[in-house]
Amino acid sequence: MAAGADRFAGLDKGARVTRVTRGRARPFAAWAAWFDAVRLRSRWHARVRALPLFAFLLLQGAGIGCRPAEAAALNTDAPPPTYRTRVPSTALMRYDLRRGILSGEGELRWQQDGRNYELRLQGTVLGMTVLSQTSRGGFDADGLAPERFTDHRRAREPRIADFRRDEKRIVYSGTEVQHPLPAGAQDRLSWLLQLAAIVEAEPARWRAGTHIEMAVTGARGDMDVWTFTVTGEEAIELIGTRLARALALRREPRKPFDTRVEVWLDPARQHLPVRMHLGSGRSDETLEFVLRP
Repeated sequence: MAAGADRFAGLDKGARVTRVTRGRARPFAAWAAWFDAVRLRSRWHARVRALPLFAFLLLQGAGIGCRPAEAAALNTDAPPPTYRTRVPSTALMRYDLRRGILSGEGELRWQQDGRNYELRLQGTVLGMTVLSQTSRGGFDADGLAPERFTDHRRAREPRIADFRRDEKRIVYSGTEVQHPLPAGAQDRLSWLLQLAAIVEAEPARWRAGTHIEMAVTGARGDMDVWTFTVTGEEAIELIGTRLARALALRREPRKPFDTRVEVWLDPARQHLPVRMHLGSGRSDETLEFVLRP
């Protein structure tokens, strides 16, 4: 046994197999090559089939209302403040959509007639619509007054938040959770236009270090007060151009899986967002929108 073992000392594993099998070395090599080819092909097909799911999962958790969160109870005795607003006119914003190694297209469509509005955000990756959110409502003394928010994810049933203003409460599909409806409350899409409307009404007021607060709810029963801190004016890079002046605001997460927001508003575009980072705080989970020319 020792002598036999010595004969193979210094040989690598492949050499040992060839030496031991002798005449069977060629069939074994052919079988191994066939096995590797099948395995490679299987992996390729699995990856191709997984691309839609991969894209969908990458957008999951990006901080736009897709994860249920433990909502902090609102203090109804001290609700968030309300502000003067100047609602932007109808606009269409197209973005490059990025998430790690994936890229696609985003579109923010804002329509209003002075009485009612519709706001729609869509994201497309690899030719598939992976994100579709819609906010519909009207206006009141505090700005946007959402009535229904719909969050539709690929291969899932839409989730809905209904703002029952006559009852002063918000109810949700798929859960019995309810929340009181405070003044100025927004959904996880309408906050974008409400923020623009607040800044547009009093642009000189919002200097570095100031704060804007509003109650924000998703479609899964989560609700919290979002505090946006103005970090100042910045020059930013867009697609194919550079913007010399944009107002930057940031919202930090308050709990695990909470939404971290960075948004840049353009004074020349009614303070509509020209760049956004939405995520959970980790760089590999950040969804980025960058305005296209």
